[in-house]
Formats: sequence, C-alpha cells, structure tokens
Amino acid sequence: MKRRLHSRRLVAGGFTLVELLVVIAIIGILVALLLPAIQAARESARRMQCANNLKQIGLAAQNHVDVQKHFPSSGWGWRWTGDPDRGYGLDQPGGWAYNILAYMEQANLRDLGSGLPEGPEKTAALILQVGTAVPAFMCPSRRNAIPYPKLGNSLAYNLKCPQTNCEVARSDYQANSGSLRTPEEGGPERYDRAATYDWVYDQKGRRKTVWNGVMHQRSMVRPAQITDGLSQTYLVGEKYLNPDNYTNGLDSADDQHMFIGLDRDMNGYTGNSLHIRDEKYLPPLQDRTGLSLPYNFGSAHPSTFHMLFCDGSVHGISYSIDPETHRRLGGRDDELTIDASAF
Repeated sequence: MKRRLHSRRLVAGGFTLVELLVVIAIIGILVALLLPAIQAARESARRMQCANNLKQIGLAAQNHVDVQKHFPSSGWGWRWTGDPDRGYGLDQPGGWAYNILAYMEQANLRDLGSGLPEGPEKTAALILQVGTAVPAFMCPSRRNAIPYPKLGNSLAYNLKCPQTNCEVARSDYQANSGSLRTPEEGGPERYDRAATYDWVYDQKGRRKTVWNGVMHQRSMVRPAQITDGLSQTYLVGEKYLNPDNYTNGLDSADDQHMFIGLDRDMNGYTGNSLHIRDEKYLPPLQDRTGLSLPYNFGSAHPSTFHMLFCDGSVHGISYSIDPETHRRLGGRDDELTIDASAF
C-alpha cells in the first residue's frame, strides 16, 4: 500500500508533455520579444563606435593642422598610393587617410618603406601597408575591420599585387571634397612627370577649378580658408555603399585601398554640378540593396548617418535633411547661409 502511494506522488510531481510544450512556447515568445531589443542595443553600440571613429579621425586631422598648418591633402589621384618619403604637402601622392596616420598613433604603418629606394623591397613594404586594416576607418554596423578583395593586381602606377588579386584595407568614411563635383583624374603616370604635369591645383596650391571642399587633389586648405565657418562645413563623413558589395570589391566607391590618392573610394560630394547655383544634389541615403551611388554620403544605420565637421564636432544627421542644406554644408566658401538647427 505504501509503495502505491509513493508511486502516485512521483507522477503527480512531474510535468506532462502539454505543460512542457507550453513552457517552451512561452520561452520562445519571450526570446522573440527580447531579440529586437537586443539587436537594437547592439546597433546602438555599433553606431556609437562609428561616431567615435569619426571623433578619432577629427582629432588626428586637427593635430595635422597644428603641425602642418593645413588640413590633410587628398593626394594626386587614383594612380597613386602614399609614399613615406614625400612629406605632407603638394609632393605627397597618397590620400587624406594616409596623411593622418602619424597623428592617430599609426606612425609605424605610415613609415613602412621609409628610406628605401624605389624597387622590390620598398614595393613589398607598401603592399604590406595597403593590406593592413585600421579599425578606426571601419564601421562595425557595416563590416569587420579586416582586408577585403581587390580585383586586379594594380595598386598604384608602380605597385602590383604579387598575385592576380589581393586583399586591401578599406574605409567606410569619405572626405568632403565639396558641393561641386569635379571629374576625377589619376594624376601623372610617373614621379618624374609630376613637375610638368597640368595639375588641377598649381604648384602654389591655388585653385584652377571650382573645387570648394576641404580635402581633394593636392589640397592644402587652411582653417582661415573655410570662410563659411568650421562648425558649418563637413570634413569627413560616413559613405554610402550598396550592401550587395560590402565585401567583394565590386562597388566603384569601394574597389581600391584606403591610402589611395583622390578617388571616389575616399572622397565624397554633396552636389553634382560644376556651378554653385545649380541645385543638383547628392543626398545622403541609408545603404540600399541593388543601388550604387559612388559619390554620396550615407551609412548602414537606420534613421541617421554621421558627419565630422571642420571644428572637430560629430553630428548624427537625418537622411531627411533638406538636400539644399546638405549641399551647402559641403562648400567651405560658397557664402550660402544655412539653418544650423537643421542638423
């Protein structure tokens, strides 16, 4: 008799199959409810990291200004990469990201190949350099800070991958090259042709074209030349990319390495005309599958993208910003007023 009672107690204290399924269903519902919140929290952290990256870039740019007396140059053009033996001014073929390396605790990376004559040893050093990812230039909302495929083997006029394709460092940020989009060019084909090359900027850094941004071909823009105001002029921002091409190097705004001279990979614009009064916009957008826009700013974040201003401040800006306001924020000396409350 006692054994039977004990047996019944065991059965009464257990879970039935129906009860177990109900508990599992409740847990599943709770997980489903919590998952969006977890994902939102992760994206918020990633978005904050993207903004912090721009703050770090801004501090490096300000340090560059303190020492060199001008904002970083965007170098010579898409034929060129950085050269550690050619300084920071008109003779430096590398772009703005290369020019701030020494001011963001990356001097060892910038100096790879320093002091070596042109030849295999220096080429090997520069190939190592362009293949080294820098986390401060990558937004975790979009992709990891690792090298990505470079289709074809050309890295610069005299720099080739050791194989058919190679992996190179990329950037999720573009410099502001202005509200007027000047056609890109590669620059001279060799170092020895630079002295007689018909530069868009002349040997004294004076404008011969309508570029009105802060960093572009051979630019040496001083803070005093930003007459619209440092706090009302873009310096660097998140760039738009087609999500289909985040990792494959097929997007024309993401097919080179980050130390390249003036190129759409590293230089963006806010307007699409050569005339300051033409209201032809390059509005910011959230990354969109199937759509490639090589000159626009934007990001993978919902609602906002980040822009670094010339005064070092970073703002999260809505994609719905008035396109004319966005265009004017790209010009450093267009004398067109803006509503500061719009961003």
